Amino acid sequence: MHAWAKQFGGPACHFTVLGQEVLYVRSPQLIKRVLQTNQRNYRKDLPSYKHFLCLLGTGLVTSEDEKWRKGRMLLSHTMRIEALAGIPDISHAALEKLLAKAASGAALDVAEEFRHLTLQVIGQAVLSLTAEEADRVFPDMYLPIVTECNARVWAPWRQFMPWLAGCREQAKQLTALNSYILAYIRSRWELRQKEAKNPPGKGVEPRKHDILDRYMSQLTAFGSTEQAQLRDDIKTMVLAGHETSAAALTFATYELLANPQYIPKVRAEFDEVFGARQGKKGAHAPLTMEDGAKLTWAKAVLREALRIHSVVPITMRVAAADDKLDAAEMGLPYELTIPKGCAIMVGINGAHHHEDNWDTPSAFRPERMLDFDAVDPWKFLPFINGPRNCMGQHLSLLETSVVLSHVFGLMDVALAKGTLADAGLHDRSTIPQTPKDGLWVTMSPRTDARKATATEKKKKGGDGDATPAEAAKGGARSRSATPKRGAAGDGTPRRRR
Repeated sequence: MHAWAKQFGGPACHFTVLGQEVLYVRSPQLIKRVLQTNQRNYRKDLPSYKHFLCLLGTGLVTSEDEKWRKGRMLLSHTMRIEALAGIPDISHAALEKLLAKAASGAALDVAEEFRHLTLQVIGQAVLSLTAEEADRVFPDMYLPIVTECNARVWAPWRQFMPWLAGCREQAKQLTALNSYILAYIRSRWELRQKEAKNPPGKGVEPRKHDILDRYMSQLTAFGSTEQAQLRDDIKTMVLAGHETSAAALTFATYELLANPQYIPKVRAEFDEVFGARQGKKGAHAPLTMEDGAKLTWAKAVLREALRIHSVVPITMRVAAADDKLDAAEMGLPYELTIPKGCAIMVGINGAHHHEDNWDTPSAFRPERMLDFDAVDPWKFLPFINGPRNCMGQHLSLLETSVVLSHVFGLMDVALAKGTLADAGLHDRSTIPQTPKDGLWVTMSPRTDARKATATEKKKKGGDGDATPAEAAKGGARSRSATPKRGAAGDGTPRRRR
C-alpha cells in the first residue's frame, strides 16, 4: 500500500473496494487531522476489528464516546508511571530464565522466546502471576485463538465453518480463557474485601499490589457488567499488549545483528548503567525506573526497529461526517472533502518510510531517535498518537529496553539459521507482524568481559569481576572489545533485505 501511494497518490491515495470508499493517508498533517485535531469525527472502524473482537471485546480499544472516556480515565490512573516501578526487576527476572535456556548453546527462536518473556512480565505486573503460571496458562489458550483470528482476516468464510479444527480449538480455548480470567478477578475481589475488613497487623508486611489492584481500587460496584469490562481490558493488556513488545525485541535484535556497529553503543550503556550494580558471583541488585530512564541507546534501537518494521502497519477509522480539508494546511495539491462513511486507512508504515519524513528511511539509524523529544510524533506512530494512543507504551519501552540492554550487554548473539536477508522478511499474514520464519540465534557469554583494574579492585575491596560465564548468569561488569568471529559485532557487513 505504501509503495502504491508513493507511486500514484502522494500524501493520500483514494480507491474503492466492493463499493466502500477508502482513503489511505501517510502525511503527518493528514494523520494528525484524523487522530487528533478532528478525531471525534473519525470513529473506530469496527469491521476491521471484527475477527479480533473475541479478544478485544468491549474494552478500551473498541469502545467509543462516554464509555471510552470513562474507561480511559480508569486505565489512565491504573497505568500511571508509579505503577510501573517494578517492571525493570520483573523484566530482569524473566530474562534470567531465557539466558539460562540459552546457556546450552542450542539455537533459539527469539521471536518465540520473547513472546514468552513478555507474557511473563505483563502477567506478573498485571495479575501477580508467577512466570510458570503465565507460561502454563496463556500461551496454550491464547495462541489458538489469535491464530484463527488471523486466518479469518484472509479467509473470512472460516467464521461460517465451525466444524474446522482451528475454529473448534478457538472456541474451546476462548471459553477456557474467559472462565480463567473471570474466576481470577472474582477471587481477587473477594481477597480485597477480606483485606479491607481485616487489615494486616502491626509489623506484618501488606500484600504487594499490582495493576489489577489499582484497577479494582476505582470500582464502586462489581456486577456482571464491571466484570465483563475488566475481563476484556485484561485480555487487551495481557494478551494483545505483549505481542508488540515481543515483536519490538525481535526486530531490534535482528537490526543489531545486521548493523553490528551499534552493539558497542548498547554495551557501553549497559556497562555504565548496570555494570557497577552487579556484585561478584552474579549477585543482583534490584533494578529501578531510574535505571530504565538511562537506557537512551537501547530505547533508540527499539524505536528505530519499530519505525523500520512497523509491526502494526495500518490503523483504521471511518468518517462520521463530511470533513473538508484545506489544501495549504494539509499539504495537498487540491482541496479535499472526505465524505461521510469513507474508511480511512492511516498508513503507519507509510509515515515511517516517507522520504519527506526521514532521511534514507530504509536505513537503520538509531541515532535519529536519541533526542526523542525532537521527533515529530506524527511521523513516528508505533503506539499510535493522539487521545487514543496506546496506554501501555511506557511499560513496553521500559520492559524491552531493560531486556535488550542485558541481552547484548551480557551475551554474544549470532544468527543460527538462514541469512540476514531471510531473517528480515515479515510474516504479513499476522498482526503484529513477526519474522516470517522466526529469528534463530545462539547466545554465549560476552567474550570481552574483563578483569577489574587494580584501581577498581581497590575501590571495590574485592579480587576482580566475575568470569564471562558468571557474567552471563548475573551481569558482571564488562566493556566492549572485539567479540569472537561469527558472533554479533564481528564487523560482518549488513546484507540487504
